[in-house]
Amino acid sequence: MRLAQLREARHLTGAQVAQQTGVTQSALSRLERGKNSYVTPGDVRLLLDLYDANEDVREETLHLIASARLTPYWAPHRRALGALEEYVALETEAQHIRYWQPLLIPGLLQTEAYAHAVIAADRFDDDASLVRLKVRARLARQWIVFGDDPVQLHVVVAEDALRQRVGDPQVMRDQLDRLVREAGRPNVTIQVLPRAVGAHPGMAGGFVLLNLPWLGDALFIEAGAGGVVDRGPRVREYGRLLGRLQSMALPGEESAAFIAQVAEEIR
Repeated sequence: MRLAQLREARHLTGAQVAQQTGVTQSALSRLERGKNSYVTPGDVRLLLDLYDANEDVREETLHLIASARLTPYWAPHRRALGALEEYVALETEAQHIRYWQPLLIPGLLQTEAYAHAVIAADRFDDDASLVRLKVRARLARQWIVFGDDPVQLHVVVAEDALRQRVGDPQVMRDQLDRLVREAGRPNVTIQVLPRAVGAHPGMAGGFVLLNLPWLGDALFIEAGAGGVVDRGPRVREYGRLLGRLQSMALPGEESAAFIAQVAEEIR
C-alpha cells in the first residue's frame, strides 16, 4: 500500500513511526495492508506529515483511505450481522480480546458445524439461507485470530461450555479437538473454569473486553440478537471481574489437558 512505500522511502521502521506519531505499530501494520477500517483521517495526516508527502500524494492517499473505509471486510455480511456490526468493527481493530463465556465456545474459535448448530438453535425463526449467511459471517471474523497480524486472544470458558451438547457427538468432539489445537498458538490462551470451583463472579453471563489502544477500551455484553457496547466505567469493573475469573481458572496447559479429557469422554 502507498503508506508502506512512503515509510520505507524515509527509511523509517514501524517502531519509529509509532514513537513519533502515536499511531501504534499494530494499527500501522493493518493500515498499510488495507485492513484498518477504523483509522481516522487525522491519523493518516500525521503519517503523511512525517513522510513529508507532497500535495498530490496526500490527496490520493486520503482518497484511497476514505474509499477503503466505505467497504470494510464484513460488508458482504451486513445482513447477517445486523446490530452486531458496531461490535465487529471494534473487534477487527482490537489488539487484545478477552472472553468470558459460561455456556458456549466463543465464536472466534467455533468450528463451522458447531457455529451452524448454535446459530440454527438461537435463530430458530430464520430461514436456512440466513442461517448459512450468519455462519459464514462468524467464520469470516476468525481471520483476526488466524491471519497474518493476529490479535491476542485470551478466553476463559466454564466447564459447562465444554459439556453443553451442541449438535451431535461428532460436532462436539471436533470442536473440543480444535480448542486443544488452537491453544498451542502463541497468540491464543484458553483457560477452563471447572465446576468444582463452585460459586464465582461470572455467573451472571458472558462478556468480551476489547483492548483498543487508539480508540479506548470497550466492553461488549450480548443481549438478544445484538448486544451492548460500553466504553464507560464498567470496562474497568469487568476487567477486574475477568481477572478474578482468570485467577480461579486452570492454567493454560492444565486447561488443554482438561479439554482433551472431556473430548475423550464424548468418544
